[in-house]
Parts: sequence; C-alpha cells; structure tokens
Amino acid sequence: MRMRIAVGLVLVIGMMATTPVTAGAQISDSDNAGAVQYPDLQTREETPEEDSLPFTGFVALPLLVTGVVLLAAGGVMQHRARQRD
Repeated sequence: MRMRIAVGLVLVIGMMATTPVTAGAQISDSDNAGAVQYPDLQTREETPEEDSLPFTGFVALPLLVTGVVLLAAGGVMQHRARQRD
C-alpha cells in the first residue's frame, strides 16, 4: 500500500511540475494568471483584434490528458498488485 501511495505521489508531482501553465489560469476564463490572482490591479493589456478567434477551452486538454495518465497508472498498479496475490 505504501508503494502505491509513493508512486502515485511521484506521478502527481511530476505531472504538476511539467505543466507549463498554472492551474488557476487553466481553470479560469482568463489567459492571464496575473489578472486572475490580482483582479483589482489594472494591467497594460492591449485590446484584442476584432478578427481574433474566440476562446474555445483548449487549455482543458492538459487536464484531460493528466487524468487519463493517472487513471492508466492506477490501473497498471492494481493489475500488478493482483498478480502478486
């Protein structure tokens, strides 16, 4: 049981360390993490062009991939534990 927890923690920490964007910016509607953390401060952002594409939620893909990887790792660990018994 301790080995499962240790491997799970290593996987989670490794995935968190390799993601390039903070979780707050991924979950929020803004692509600026500073604006999410400090909403009262005014920033020097330029106004977006009228011909730009709308926000589509593409940042949800890293969260989905992380979940699939963690589920697969859990399944592999469960399968190996059953083979030992």
